[in-house]
Amino acid sequence: MSSTSIGLVLLGAPLMAFFVALVVFRKNHLAAMMTVLLSGAATCASAVFLLATKGGTPAEQASRAWIHAGGTSIEFGILLDGKTLIMGTVVSVITLCVQVYSLSYMSHDPGRGRFFAFLALFEWAMLSFVYSPSLMQTFVFWELVGLSSFFLIGFWYRKPSAIAAAKKAFIMTRIGDVGLFIGLILLFQTAHTLDIQTLNTMSVATGNFDSGRIELITLLLFVGIVGKSAQFPLHTWLPDAMEGPTPVSALLHSATMVAAGVFLFARFHPLFMQAELTLTVVLCVATFTAVLSSTMAMVASDMKRVFAYSSISQLGFMLMGLGAGSLFAGYFHLTTHAIFKALLFLCAGAFIHEYGTNDTVAIGRAGARKLRVITLGLIIGGGALAGFPLLAGFFSKELIIHSLHDKPLFLAGAYLASFMTAYYTFRVIFLVVFPNQDSAVQVEEPPADSHDDHHSSSLPLHAPILLLTVGAIAVGWFGDSIASVLGLVAYHPSLPEMAPAIGVALGGILIAWFDFGRKSAPQTGFISKLAPLHTLFKNGWYLDVIYKKLFVGAAQAVAGLLFGTENHVLDKASDMLGQGTLTIGETTGKAQSGRLPLYIGLAALCFSGAIIALGLEMMR
Repeated sequence: MSSTSIGLVLLGAPLMAFFVALVVFRKNHLAAMMTVLLSGAATCASAVFLLATKGGTPAEQASRAWIHAGGTSIEFGILLDGKTLIMGTVVSVITLCVQVYSLSYMSHDPGRGRFFAFLALFEWAMLSFVYSPSLMQTFVFWELVGLSSFFLIGFWYRKPSAIAAAKKAFIMTRIGDVGLFIGLILLFQTAHTLDIQTLNTMSVATGNFDSGRIELITLLLFVGIVGKSAQFPLHTWLPDAMEGPTPVSALLHSATMVAAGVFLFARFHPLFMQAELTLTVVLCVATFTAVLSSTMAMVASDMKRVFAYSSISQLGFMLMGLGAGSLFAGYFHLTTHAIFKALLFLCAGAFIHEYGTNDTVAIGRAGARKLRVITLGLIIGGGALAGFPLLAGFFSKELIIHSLHDKPLFLAGAYLASFMTAYYTFRVIFLVVFPNQDSAVQVEEPPADSHDDHHSSSLPLHAPILLLTVGAIAVGWFGDSIASVLGLVAYHPSLPEMAPAIGVALGGILIAWFDFGRKSAPQTGFISKLAPLHTLFKNGWYLDVIYKKLFVGAAQAVAGLLFGTENHVLDKASDMLGQGTLTIGETTGKAQSGRLPLYIGLAALCFSGAIIALGLEMMR
């Protein structure tokens, strides 16, 4: 069986599963779930096989013309190179883990068949985007990924907060997509090709682009990346997206959907490397985002929101690595982060479903550490996120920090974000593992809506968590293999080079232990002693309030003005015109008696009068 045939199975299986689950098995939830699960297994097996057999070999592309427009052929197909093989495997493995987990998590939800169908739709859209060989296919499936996200975030459509979150995510990512679309148009207009491989061979030096043009194009592409990967200032949709089911958070908002922007940057990395201004903007935005979101995570009480803020921060880290010029560092962190962040969300979902609350303090006090497998996953995943030595996140984060060694300002930002990451991650771990009923910390989050029975010990729940726990330990040791697939050479920083970053991470963990872990810890955190800062961080730097006042308020004011103009000016003017026409018609109608002899007599009289008048005039 050829690689192209396997690729078609990989892309076709989830699409067929979506159709069958949503249409054929619309009322048979079990059949729908099993159909999607089997397609997920087939897709995962295909992706892993392609990675194992094609990794490190020359790129292979297969495509067919869809539309011929003028001299341009718009093609859809599949591209197998290092970037797509790794990302495709990450997406398919995480998706399969989430599908197995959802067998238990969503087992009593009345819409579980529809939920699994949407998972298949997302997987098809995401993989078709990842393996895309052309600009047009890239944009089409980029938008379909956003649509799938909208369906899944708003899955519990009876909850107003879920619908509001889905709309917010859809609108804010569309803002970025406007920039992306314009950038893709300019890229095509300049290069006269839609083929991604061909585009990546073009350069300013060979005269394909001028420097100003490439800066404009890459800046516009980055606008789209900012929206999809939740970077400042379009990041506020991601925490609200936690209103969706936890498997959605694990799949879309940690490992795959939000990583689409980072993947797009890596996909066009050769072009970005030719735009110095854009790279500076990327580093500024990514560093600021990493620090900003970490401050919010330090005080958040909702466990899922802590990990959501963490995702925003880690996406910033990935872009920092890519913007600094290290494709391997950024891509390696994308891979490791997908594993340990999906693990953390699945653990959070298990805790939340078991104890009926999102509040970390309440979860810990309810006895969460008794759920040993889930607690182990939380500790390992949290350690990897914090950059604890020898876990997955440690290796990739070290490479990113090393790539910034000649950029002191951004390096300082990376150290600060790393410190806060270690602090807030172990804050969650210590509150769960070492709860203190007598501590000063208070439960802030109300109980979550329950959508299922308690099932924390079920095999479908445990198996993905155990698998991802192993991955969070092991995947960091495969850096050389990942670099080889990408056609790069892995760099291994020496111990003295890594020492500052290790010290920063361990320092964050130590302070978290002092604030939350030790026996007499107040468990309120040192930020609580700085009331203005605590309030600022707790309210997300008031960015949502500012956006609501500036943009939502302005949009509502304009809408109100237009509504008033339509109802009180345009409608009344048209009503007056119509009423005037009716009045004229009624007045004219009254002058018409309908008596023909009378009309003839009047006409004869008028005609006679005219002749007499004319005769008198002539006699003069």
